Amino acid sequence: MKKDTKDKILAAATSLMTERGYSNVSVKDIALTAGVSEMTVFRHFETKMGILQAVLDRHSYIPYFEQLFARDLSGNLVNDLEQIANAYLAFMEKNKAIFLITIQDRSILPGVMELISDSQTKQLLKLLEGYFQVQIEQGKMKDIDTNGQATVFLTSLFGFFVSNAFWDDHFLKNQKESFVDHLVATFVGGVCI
Repeated sequence: MKKDTKDKILAAATSLMTERGYSNVSVKDIALTAGVSEMTVFRHFETKMGILQAVLDRHSYIPYFEQLFARDLSGNLVNDLEQIANAYLAFMEKNKAIFLITIQDRSILPGVMELISDSQTKQLLKLLEGYFQVQIEQGKMKDIDTNGQATVFLTSLFGFFVSNAFWDDHFLKNQKESFVDHLVATFVGGVCI
């Protein structure tokens, strides 16, 4: 029962905050939408920021990527980068609502953007850096600045996602497969021995 209540609260918060933004949603609104009392919301989450933190944690892609990097990559740079890119874009699309919540209130909640950056982006960056280091040690990649190249790769993917998240008729709409193919080909062409 407790888990169901928590799920209802988080679903209500996600829906309301996506529609209105963090600052325009009260705990009372969340409780009403979830069909629980405000006291129940505060029992599960001490503050409204606590609710947002739980929403962000629930939508984290890090557990998936930790498993992907630890067990599921083949060592083939092209195939692995395509798999990483497609998984990243799929997670970002799935969690577009969370991204839009944080963007709407970025000026009044600067800590939220930092929280997302610290809890997800930096962790993914470290995983990718480690993967590149292994590729270098195996003689498959040039001796590159792994942090710089991981940053370039992830920033390219993030830019593609943001372009599509904000503009319905963007020139990149429905171009994911082509974008990933060209990104990986260009990247691999520059870093392979």
